[in-house]
Amino acid sequence: MRLLLIEADPPLESAIRHHVSCRWPDAEIRLWPPITHGPIPPEFLAQGYEAVLLTERWPGGEGMEWLRDLANRPGFAPVIFLAGECDSRTVEAANGWGACAVAGTRKIDHRALVEAIETAASRQRRAMANWRVSSQAIDSRRFGEAVIPGYRRARLLARGSVSQLYIAESEKAGALVALKVTPSHRDESGIDQSFERFLQEYEIAERIQHPNIVRLHELGIADDHAYLAMEYFPLGDLRRRMKAGLSVLEALDFAGQLARVLHAIHRAGIVHRDLKPGNVMLRSEGQLALIDFGLAKQLALAVDLTDTGLIFGTPHYMSPEQGHGQTLDARSDIYSLGVLLYEMLTGQKPYTADNPMTVLYMHRNAPMPQLPAEQCVLQPLLLRLLAKLPEERFADAADAAEAIDAARLQWLDQSATA
Repeated sequence: MRLLLIEADPPLESAIRHHVSCRWPDAEIRLWPPITHGPIPPEFLAQGYEAVLLTERWPGGEGMEWLRDLANRPGFAPVIFLAGECDSRTVEAANGWGACAVAGTRKIDHRALVEAIETAASRQRRAMANWRVSSQAIDSRRFGEAVIPGYRRARLLARGSVSQLYIAESEKAGALVALKVTPSHRDESGIDQSFERFLQEYEIAERIQHPNIVRLHELGIADDHAYLAMEYFPLGDLRRRMKAGLSVLEALDFAGQLARVLHAIHRAGIVHRDLKPGNVMLRSEGQLALIDFGLAKQLALAVDLTDTGLIFGTPHYMSPEQGHGQTLDARSDIYSLGVLLYEMLTGQKPYTADNPMTVLYMHRNAPMPQLPAEQCVLQPLLLRLLAKLPEERFADAADAAEAIDAARLQWLDQSATA
């Protein structure tokens, strides 16, 4: 038994888990706390669950409004409405909006709750059995030229020169995922470069297991295509967040998170090589997650898996040594972090030009960018991060994180005395 519980009250959550486990000891109950997670994304149909349990209300939210949305999405899992009191008016309203059943929570009737779940689960299993053989289901498993079982295509998120990125619903994960799909391509030695690159990303994320690294769900091959299912971020990337404007404290907090996750990957012997706003995602309003290790390079790796033309990364965020094809180490990522911090603080990139080669030249030769006068207390931090020579930067990302924390305290002190 697999259930999705939309609830914000921990005691009620515990009570529901107790009643469910008494009947199904191995049941899996996944929690969706509406206050912190927000609304269910419109693409999500909860097809990996036998039922969805939705409570009546929570601070700032009404379950009946959610019921109107969820129960009327074609193909959505059966919804059991959990009302405080099962009076006739509430039951009639919930049933009218498509609830599969209604159960009370002020005093939970164990038998009634179990029967409601069994009824919903039976309905869902029949519906999914019929849906899986339908033409709609067969079409929904098609991602470009590949048919990938276990995933329902929601929409195309981005199309690159080689890969496509989709939002898809994974029955196994019970969640929306970002699904990256690319044709398999074997080189002269017979190595499938697409799969090897995805495998590198998967192994890095699995090996490091850091809270600021994207969660990866599955790696596979289908119809001569490699695919990688990863965590989906409805809030988008750091660039979108920067467009909304960041305070100095928010910018320093984000930079500190990035420094700490860089330290983790550097300790594992890996240089990311493509740190930029589009590769930094928002897991929640205050937590970042680093993605896309396709250009990452293990320092001891003998074979470069990066295709010709992609090795350069993104010119606006590259260190001087990276832009000139020199040997890289962890301090190259520290430089890219400095570029990001400058952009978060000012809303501008430190060096801009119409020609990418000019940007690369400026990273090595142009004067150091200056922060606005009101942010001058942070200039020494920026000078160390953006030093032209690697040996003049912070020795490692842990030192950079400490310096960012110290700069945050300086900013707070300055603000308090202003």
